[in-house]
Amino acid sequence: MTAQIITKSLDRLVQQCYSRAVAQGALLFTESSVYKHREQGVVFEVRYVPALAKKPNSKPKEKQYAKDFVDPFLPYDEHLHVKQISDTHHLLLNKYCVVPHHLLITTAEFRQQGEPLSEADFTAVLATIDNLSSRNIVFYNSGEESGASQPHKHLQVLPMPEYLDMPPSIGLWLQSMPPVGAVHTSKQLPFAHFGVLFGDSPLLPSNVAAAYQAALSELTIKFGSECSYNMIMTRSAILLFPRRQSSWHGIAINSLGFAGLVLAKTKDEQEFLDRFGILHILSCVGYPHAQ
Repeated sequence: MTAQIITKSLDRLVQQCYSRAVAQGALLFTESSVYKHREQGVVFEVRYVPALAKKPNSKPKEKQYAKDFVDPFLPYDEHLHVKQISDTHHLLLNKYCVVPHHLLITTAEFRQQGEPLSEADFTAVLATIDNLSSRNIVFYNSGEESGASQPHKHLQVLPMPEYLDMPPSIGLWLQSMPPVGAVHTSKQLPFAHFGVLFGDSPLLPSNVAAAYQAALSELTIKFGSECSYNMIMTRSAILLFPRRQSSWHGIAINSLGFAGLVLAKTKDEQEFLDRFGILHILSCVGYPHAQ
C-alpha cells in the first residue's frame, strides 16, 4: 500500500495536536535561546539549551539492550500521534522538543535504526513535507556514532528557521554548483560528504530513494558498510556525512549539527563553538575532507 494522500490541513492538524499534547503534559517543550554564528560568509545557528546539560547521552544499542527499555514508538503515545501516513509509517510529535512542531516519521513495525532507508520511507517523507506549508529539514541518524538515541527506525522533520532559506551546510555545498542527479562533493565543506542535487522536477519517492542509494554507495565504498552517518534532506538536495565519533569535547552532534544547526548545553560549549568554529568541530566528529 502506498502512502495515503495527506490533505493540506496537515498544517492545522500538526498545530492542533501539538497544542493539545502540550496542554495534556504529553509533550515536553524546552525553552532555548538562539544566536547566529557566521563562518565562510554563511550563517549557522547555535541553540543554547541549558536544561539539557544533565540529560545523559545514550546510544541506540545501549538503550535497546537495557533491562528497562521500552520502545516509545511501539505502541506510540496516542497523545503524540498526528496521523497514520500509510500501513507502514506513522507521523508523531517529538515528545521532547526544543523547536515546536518537531515531527517523527516512524515505522509501524519495529525496524532497526541504522537500516538503510527504503522507497517506502521516502514515500512517507514526501507525503509529509508535500503537505506542510513550511520549509523543512528532514534528517536521519544512522549508526552508533551518528547521534542517534532510539533504536526504533525513524526519520525526523524539523521546520526550517525562518531566517534561513536552507541549511547552512547545503548553502555552502551549493556554492560549488553541483550537477543535477549526480553524487557531488564540494571543497566548500571541510569534511567528507556525498550529496545529490534534485533539480526542479517534482520529487518522486523512487527518485529520492535512488539519489540516497547513490550517495550511500559512495560513502560505503570509501568508509565501509558499518560506518555511521547522518543524512539531511530538503526539497533541493540530499546529503550524507560519514561519522567517526558522536561528540567532540562533550559537544554532541547529530544530523542537525551537520545541517548547520548546533545545540550547546552549557556556556562552556557555546564558547568552545565560538573559539574553534562549527566547521572544524564537524570535521572532528566526521572525517576531514581530504581523507
